[in-house]
Amino acid sequence: MESPNLKICDIVQFYSTLSGGVRRYVHEKINYLLANANHSHCLIVPSHRDAVAREERRTIYEIKSPSLIGSNSYRMLINKKKILAALSKETPDLIEVGDPYRAAWIGLEGARQNNIPIVAFYHSDYPRALDRTLRKYLSTRIESIVTPLIQKYLRKLYNRMSATVVSSRRCHDALDTLGIQNLRTITLGTNLETFKPFGSRERIFKELDITESTRLLLFVGRLAREKNIRSLFEMLEILKKDPVPHHLVLIGDGEWHNEVRIKAREDKNISWLPFTESPERLADFYSAADLFVHAGNCETFGLVSLEAQACGTRVLAVRRGGLDESLQYENPRIMARNPSGKSLAQAVRQIWDLGETEIERGLRRQQMEKHFSWEATFSKLTALYEELARKEIPSHFTGKSVIHESEDSALLSK
Repeated sequence: MESPNLKICDIVQFYSTLSGGVRRYVHEKINYLLANANHSHCLIVPSHRDAVAREERRTIYEIKSPSLIGSNSYRMLINKKKILAALSKETPDLIEVGDPYRAAWIGLEGARQNNIPIVAFYHSDYPRALDRTLRKYLSTRIESIVTPLIQKYLRKLYNRMSATVVSSRRCHDALDTLGIQNLRTITLGTNLETFKPFGSRERIFKELDITESTRLLLFVGRLAREKNIRSLFEMLEILKKDPVPHHLVLIGDGEWHNEVRIKAREDKNISWLPFTESPERLADFYSAADLFVHAGNCETFGLVSLEAQACGTRVLAVRRGGLDESLQYENPRIMARNPSGKSLAQAVRQIWDLGETEIERGLRRQQMEKHFSWEATFSKLTALYEELARKEIPSHFTGKSVIHESEDSALLSK
């Protein structure tokens, strides 16, 4: 059967000039759709302004949105009228949403109005992140009341979707346990042309003004509480007791930007570089590093883990923290028992005891080529889109609207 030419619309809440994984996933997908088939794409994102940009078979709608409290980059995509207007103008064949908040419900409304399928991509491990927050700030009794309500909410939302895509078996099992149906597991990938080993070590070490004997530890990502940034600092303090010098580089921006900047200014063994949109710049640092360290324990997969390994660099992550499946081909796979600085430091020392050769770094790269390409990811995702677009939409997926607002719409102007 000949594949149809589809117009896919992504409604993306967590999108900004400083965002990483989700934004990279969306743009890599757009590139794939435009390069490998006669599909077209529409992207709806929050912004400081209302604007529309068109280029060949792709359109980006920026929706003027209020800032998200506690974030220096994200905004709340909540304007139903403008989102539905964009959907009415674009008439996509399928919608994908990437969060469980208001934008997802608006997407459901748009799918219902246009009688088209809607896919949810489970980009963040909301139940685990929420559970950690509840345990920290609320009593066990209140947690026992709130948690079932959140689980009920997620069931109500995701069981209205035509399909919910997860990137790991762990996320699949977690949502399946919650009673969420129509789950599809599609592993994420990385850009193997961009993220590959470079002979950048001497140049990067010179830039950082560190000696060749220094062991370079690297973190790339959003500087936020859930990434356990302070644990990286605690890890470094412990490693300072070792005879071999260590240097920690953090690349990124976020809510903890000021704390990281001050720490780097006070400690000569820490360097901070702001968020960069240049993947080539990141590949230089990945290639130069002795070890990539990620202390987050509420991840869904971890694209940065694949990027680092594609450059030949070993990754240290927290056991059951979400990066486990991205490290499944590492042998031996050494992971921190928990996200504490002490546990991370112990794991770092275990890794140093193993030693490493350029051959081993090359083998790590080969595993990424074999198992984690974007082509493999998006060929499976496109096949799902085409499958859903051919089906008649069951009424129980999109259901009735749960957002009771005016159905009037006004198209955005440039």
